[in-house]
Formats: sequence, structure tokens, C-alpha cells
Amino acid sequence: MRKVSAHNMAEWTKEELEAIAKDENLYISIPNQDGTMHKPTWIWIAQAGNELFTRGYNGTQSRWYVSAKAVGHGHISSGGVEKDVTFEFPIDKETNDLIDAGYAEKYGKYRGSYLDMMLGEKQKTATVKLIPKD
Repeated sequence: MRKVSAHNMAEWTKEELEAIAKDENLYISIPNQDGTMHKPTWIWIAQAGNELFTRGYNGTQSRWYVSAKAVGHGHISSGGVEKDVTFEFPIDKETNDLIDAGYAEKYGKYRGSYLDMMLGEKQKTATVKLIPKD
């Protein structure tokens, strides 16, 4: 699969991608206004090429998404990987099509329920690229 973006500051390692791919769950924490980390929120993650993405289940109204847009960085935990990340917010169709395929590949057994929601137009408007910090 081709690389979605050419201007990464840091890259996910092969080991990190493999560990995260084996785990269905990802937890994201975003700093509160006082700098403390918010309680982790459970979300799904999709891989497209060597990049990781997630979407807000409630679209741009998802609380964690609103915080992610406001703060621009956070922390993820999945598959034994603990990583500080920054966020980008891609909305182009080509990237979203690759993310759809990543979701379908990882969560195909949930087709007809949660997976179909995560492939919806409302959720695509709340797409977040997770970029590892150095």
C-alpha cells in the first residue's frame, strides 16, 4: 500500500505497527486545559500504508475529537505500545478510502454494526491521523 503523506516528522516503526495491528483496542488520552492527561478513551484505529488513523464515532461532536482539534497532541496506548502523538485532520477522499480499507481489514468481523458506522460520512469528517513524536 502506498504512503498516504510524504511529510511525516516521525515514522511508526515496523514493530509498533505490528503490535498495534494485533490489538483491536486503542486508548487515546488528550491533555486537559491544566496540562493533566484526560482519562483514556477507547477508540478503533486503522492502518493505511505505514500510517495510523482514527475517527470519532459521533463525528466532529465526539468529545475526544473536539479536544484533539483544540490541543493538537495526545498519547496513545495499544498492543503494548505507549506513544506521544500529534494530530492531523485529513478529509480528502483518497485518504479516507484507504482508511476505510484499513478499518474493513482490521474490524471486518463487526460488519453490520459498529464497523458500518465507522465507514460513514459523519465519521469521515472526524478523521485523525496519529503522528508519533520523536
